[in-house]
Amino acid sequence: MLVGADNTSDRFGAALAQKLTEKRPEGVVFGIGGPLMADAGVRLLYDISEMVSLGVFDSLKGAHIVKRLIQRVSETMDEERPHVMVQIGLPLFSLRLLEIARCKGLSTMYYYTPLSRGLVEFKTERFAGLVDKVIGISKFETESCQQAGISAEFVGHPLVDLVRSRRPVEEVRAELNLKPGKPVIAVLPGAREVEVKNVLPTVLRAIGQLRKLKLDCQTVVSVAPTVRKSFVDQLVSKARGIDVVVGGDTGDVLDAADLAITSIGTVSLEAALMGVPCLAVYRVPTTTYLFDKLFANKPRMTVVNNVLEEQVVPEFIQSEFGLGRLVDEIVRLLTDEAARQEMLGKFAALPEQLGEPGSVDRAAEMILAAAAQREE
Repeated sequence: MLVGADNTSDRFGAALAQKLTEKRPEGVVFGIGGPLMADAGVRLLYDISEMVSLGVFDSLKGAHIVKRLIQRVSETMDEERPHVMVQIGLPLFSLRLLEIARCKGLSTMYYYTPLSRGLVEFKTERFAGLVDKVIGISKFETESCQQAGISAEFVGHPLVDLVRSRRPVEEVRAELNLKPGKPVIAVLPGAREVEVKNVLPTVLRAIGQLRKLKLDCQTVVSVAPTVRKSFVDQLVSKARGIDVVVGGDTGDVLDAADLAITSIGTVSLEAALMGVPCLAVYRVPTTTYLFDKLFANKPRMTVVNNVLEEQVVPEFIQSEFGLGRLVDEIVRLLTDEAARQEMLGKFAALPEQLGEPGSVDRAAEMILAAAAQREE
């Protein structure tokens, strides 16, 4: 059983499901996830796409939905009797599901824990008593778990397998209907509409200011699978004085980019791995932000900064997300070659933290080994 609750969990879960099926075609993989997991052959008990888009898992109003999901998962454990439950992400109701699975005799494993995203105040003592094994995707996460007495093994980050080599810039720009010879700013504003609504208009206004500074750029906005393109089109239609293309998957948009403006999540790490200078933005309603802070006291909010344990990518969070500073930082990272190279030099340290290719394969082997033990 695989259980994921956000866009990144869906992506990592899909890669994991494909490997599990390749290695054991007769096995059954089911659980909670999104369209990518469904496409990978996971029999979904619940599709979380709409809830992710609306930010249900990050707000108090989603508590009753979470309660129903937990009940559904518990009932399915009784009906299907899986050997292993693998949780992927799930910052909100992770420990409750682990408690239920442990009581029912399942092997409990965790892939992409809150610690992998820089959560430094986590109920590690309780967590250690509920999880059989953490499948570590970063060295920081693995070492943090081991120091807390949690059984953890480092396999490497799935993005090392999922991020492809960059394609020729002009080829990708032609496919995206971008003009040759003009700098391109890629905007990847988040996987939830509440994020996109609060971030994208300000980002587009900042880019619009560049022409006054004699910087003639073009912009491409990537739309996450959990966000309606019509919703993004409506926001973009209100922008004035800038060339904007909406569309293209994450990889293509980053291939085309001279600079990326990303959300604070995994996409910031993807940009860094692809060698694209970037800055990170995040603004949501105050209640959602405060709720997030209850669960995560993060010295740095952006995933790539947490992995590097250093403030490499400039962060624009909530009240610090101001138009003037944003414009200044965009200009700096477009025009100051020394600043760009300094950032890319810091990104070069990522492979040491994230491990070698083949991480998803190694994770699948760990899960199958745990399942085999339960079968005996």
